[in-house]
Amino acid sequence: MSHSDTVQPSATPPASIDSEKPFSKYFSSPKLAAERALYLKALIGGCFIIVIAIFSVFPIYWGALWKTPERSLNGWVVDFDGGTVGQTVAGQLLAASGATKVAFTTAPSSNFPGGPNDLINAVVEQKTWFAVTINPGASDRLQESYSNPNANYNGTEAVSMYAAEARNENA
Repeated sequence: MSHSDTVQPSATPPASIDSEKPFSKYFSSPKLAAERALYLKALIGGCFIIVIAIFSVFPIYWGALWKTPERSLNGWVVDFDGGTVGQTVAGQLLAASGATKVAFTTAPSSNFPGGPNDLINAVVEQKTWFAVTINPGASDRLQESYSNPNANYNGTEAVSMYAAEARNENA
């Protein structure tokens, strides 16, 4: 061939090119039987391996947690109020601590000269698992709301609970 000759395209495509339209086959097409079998073997085999892995690992995990907590966790009740609300809440928590997994004891407010913030730091420093504070002035605010009804009174500010949830109970 010389440089002046041009190559003419042939009228028929080569035999190696598939003449079917793209996306003309579907999943259950008979022409895809070999590919479908390979796909289903890989899918079912992968799912089976995942199921076996789950059933072999999870029982070990669940077995480690079957009896948690093993012992009662200690908690403190600190009455910063010193009034009726403080005495009532502390008494009820101490009376109920035998029926729960938390063994509440009273801690004197004099152990926390910085108030509730010192108690929060004690929980963070893992001195106790739980701390319930009867906040300063809770009884006075409650009595005031009975004497002079006030829409701004918020009873949820009377008692606070702090807990260390990310600790290992065996620590």
